[in-house]
Amino acid sequence: MAFRVLPYSIDNLIGCFVDGSPFTTRDRVAAKLHRVYFEEYFAALGARSIVVEEDYIDKDYLEDYAAYYDRCFQNYPRRTHRLHFFDVEIGTDGLRAAIEGGDGGEPEARLQQAYLGFVVVKPLPQSVVGRTCLRTYPDDNGRRHFPCLRTYDVNLFGMQLKVHSLAYQEQDTVVAACATSALWSCFQGTGKLFQHTTPPPVQITNWAGEHMPEEFGDVSARAFPNNGLTASQMAYAVRRVGLEPVVIGAARRDVLNGVAYAFLRGKIPSVLVYRLVQKEGENFVNKGQHAVAITGFSLSDGPAIADPETGFQLRSTRIDKLYGHDDQVGPFARMQWCDPAQDGSLHPCQFSMLETSRETDIYADIDFLLLPLYHKIRIPYSLIHDAIMGLDIFMEGVRSTLYSDVPRGEWDIFLTTANDYKMSVRTDYVKWKLDREEALYKSMPRFMWRVLLRVNNQVQLDILFDATGIAQHNLIVHLVSRGAYERVLKMLVIASSGSGAQLKPQIAAVLDSFSSAQAETVKKPAIPDAVPVEDVAVEIA
Repeated sequence: MAFRVLPYSIDNLIGCFVDGSPFTTRDRVAAKLHRVYFEEYFAALGARSIVVEEDYIDKDYLEDYAAYYDRCFQNYPRRTHRLHFFDVEIGTDGLRAAIEGGDGGEPEARLQQAYLGFVVVKPLPQSVVGRTCLRTYPDDNGRRHFPCLRTYDVNLFGMQLKVHSLAYQEQDTVVAACATSALWSCFQGTGKLFQHTTPPPVQITNWAGEHMPEEFGDVSARAFPNNGLTASQMAYAVRRVGLEPVVIGAARRDVLNGVAYAFLRGKIPSVLVYRLVQKEGENFVNKGQHAVAITGFSLSDGPAIADPETGFQLRSTRIDKLYGHDDQVGPFARMQWCDPAQDGSLHPCQFSMLETSRETDIYADIDFLLLPLYHKIRIPYSLIHDAIMGLDIFMEGVRSTLYSDVPRGEWDIFLTTANDYKMSVRTDYVKWKLDREEALYKSMPRFMWRVLLRVNNQVQLDILFDATGIAQHNLIVHLVSRGAYERVLKMLVIASSGSGAQLKPQIAAVLDSFSSAQAETVKKPAIPDAVPVEDVAVEIA
């Protein structure tokens, strides 16, 4: 028979991996971190049934097979098993009825609703977890976010199924390293977003091998077997798909959260590189470098963590967990920020370690983040972040003096596109009681930095910066204001124009755009009487 149907259990899942590879054993599979992870993951998803597709040709494995395994003395199979998971109990007769019942029938619709995704089993001795596309964890009332997912079409004997996910697979230490697997997962997302080819792992490794560092020498400078990639090799592979690599040192909680969040909201995953360290007594022992693809985040209900020097509050500091495709653990693996006891007396913004989904006392000591970006995204996150931090300090002088009854706002900075922005305007602006007309019909660049300011979860400012422009130029595309912070901006306009101060370009651009927007508003509220500049407690940089 072309398929088998099994009730889901961790024992049956282990058996499916063993059946899919003649070179592994139950003990070997049971000892893998993937087994522990999948047991928890499928329990969270509520898996009830496994359908085993026993003769499946997987494109990515076939590319690896042709490049390496086909030429081995050992006769490795070229075909794989594919395991499909459902959150309802189904039987062989029920599945056959859905397959043979015609296109789009009720049985097929029920299976689509229950479909959790698939795992390809590679017929290899160790790295048996092949291309994997699984439904994500439930959002837990909006706490979990996975913005960079795409829809995968799955054909099961002519039956059309879909799963919303981002592909994952285990590192194959022969044709790929952990960095290769992380890049491969990132390219799954950026390939759909930026319309570039999505190379198989073996091709990524080949590209990286074309850029061997000189310090490797002639002895170990070979692509296969592959033990790891350097940052320059990863960057070279990113360029080969037509994207620009951007490396950002992110050895602080606020920096990593801010950058990862900003680009994830723009549907761009990233590669996080860190040192695995193990707690032994009072010390941390280095266990080597590792790389994962960052694919999601968890946003806590608590307040933003204020910058220790300026008091600046950024929404991304509320991230308490990041989710990543860890090739040695599983897809969407949880990485949780350590509590203060683990990082000593550091301010929470300065934490550098995350708890991993590995064994107890294994932590990730953050090194850097690699972003595969479309070449027209020219304005860096840091420029917008620093401009908004400066604007916040500038505004805080007015707020704390004239509007002390209004809480300090929380800023939200992320990448977006004109299409995504206008789609959000159609619903969000109604909720926020803002005018939609100008935003919907205005011509905008494809990529923009969007900045929201919230007070008590109510939006006060919505600012769009051109992400494709020139840093020295006015990057403001659109600005909308309301509430107390609209009054604060009016005071700043008065203060800055009266003092003759030289403002930083993007801060001045915000005030100029606000003034222009106010002048063009048909039902313009009366501007309050000017106050003496000396009465406005604000330092103008």
